[in-house]
Amino acid sequence: MANSFDSALVADTISSMAKTVLANRLAPLRLFTSDFSDEVRKPNDTIRVPIVSATASTSVNPTNFEPGSSTTVGKATVTFDHLFQPFGLSVSDVANGHRLERLVQINLDALADKIWSVAITPITTVNFGPAVVTTTTITPGSGHLATLWSNVSKAGRKGLVVTPTIYSGLIPTSTLSLPLSEGAYGFENGVYYASSFSGAVSGLDGFACSQDAVCVASALPAIDPSIRQQFAISETVTLEQLGISVAYNVWGSTSNRQVNASLEVMFGSAAGLTSGTMALII
Repeated sequence: MANSFDSALVADTISSMAKTVLANRLAPLRLFTSDFSDEVRKPNDTIRVPIVSATASTSVNPTNFEPGSSTTVGKATVTFDHLFQPFGLSVSDVANGHRLERLVQINLDALADKIWSVAITPITTVNFGPAVVTTTTITPGSGHLATLWSNVSKAGRKGLVVTPTIYSGLIPTSTLSLPLSEGAYGFENGVYYASSFSGAVSGLDGFACSQDAVCVASALPAIDPSIRQQFAISETVTLEQLGISVAYNVWGSTSNRQVNASLEVMFGSAAGLTSGTMALII
């Protein structure tokens, strides 16, 4: 197996590409309340993600200056699933000069799609009510952006994520147009697109939301030390922009001499506050 791939090159390729590919494709996760860590978790482990839902009213000329327990902190229970993206090269692939690092991007794309699919699973009409916009013809002057914004107007930090088709209609067409950065169209957390909304309510084309509408969490998978020592590479890359840590492993099969690899993460999602926090496009 030592002659089948350059371990240092593969490790550098996976690490550098993960930081670029996953960070870009998973950028909409910034719209949610998150608890991303490099702790080790097992499938069906749970974590309680805090949600600050209310606080005391502002006092005028107070006589008591102790705050007490005036802030309401709720919690959403998120259950972890082990997301495992495998890939590899057969002995004939290796003999024909194929390289493992050429397979990295497509598999990072697949893992990103699965993470996003799990993240938006709680987005249903049962949790957040019917769609407030029922067309994909959304342009800056259509009024639909105002409808979406007004339905989550009480949220402190609002964001919007839509399909590439809708997003393309919002892209600036001149230097005088509004750039799609934080604050665009009144969405403080920015405007994003996602390649797919599979996993959420059927027909979903996007949504405006408050950060506390959905809670997501990630961790690293538990791998027994006796198994880990058999890997040629077993490392972790952390996406600095998001805080998600992803494990990657490379190993060789002694039976068929295939070079195997995997990208892995523990990930879960749950509905947070569901009243006035989400406006759906269906």
